Amino acid sequence: MPEQPRNSRSRIPLYILIVLLYLFVTFQGDEKSVLSESVSGESNFQVYLTEGVSYELWVENPEGPDKIDVIISNGSYIAFQSTFVLARSKKRYLPYHPEFRVKENGTYRVHAKPHNPGTFSLEIRKPKVSEQQ
Repeated sequence: MPEQPRNSRSRIPLYILIVLLYLFVTFQGDEKSVLSESVSGESNFQVYLTEGVSYELWVENPEGPDKIDVIISNGSYIAFQSTFVLARSKKRYLPYHPEFRVKENGTYRVHAKPHNPGTFSLEIRKPKVSEQQ
């Protein structure tokens, strides 16, 4: 029995897989989350931060509390402190993804305190390399 030539349809799942893998890797980029937590009450977390790196603080969930205090500190040194307020549009918190840097490498304490009930996500990210230059 002669071997039949492969039909190009049998390769479609392979092509789809390759494209999906490429998109995943492309959109991952150099952005890296160093802390990602779901918060529903007053909470403390620890995260290792590096001197000279610009970090972004993301506070998200439009169904969350109206106000959230966030402090990032190492001992008495406060690297970041702000109160996030849910915008009138109820779509995002302000300040919107503020950036901060630390003076020295080390383990920092992240303290989050919502002013009223609700759950939100708190994330510290390293922006993509191209954004830091």
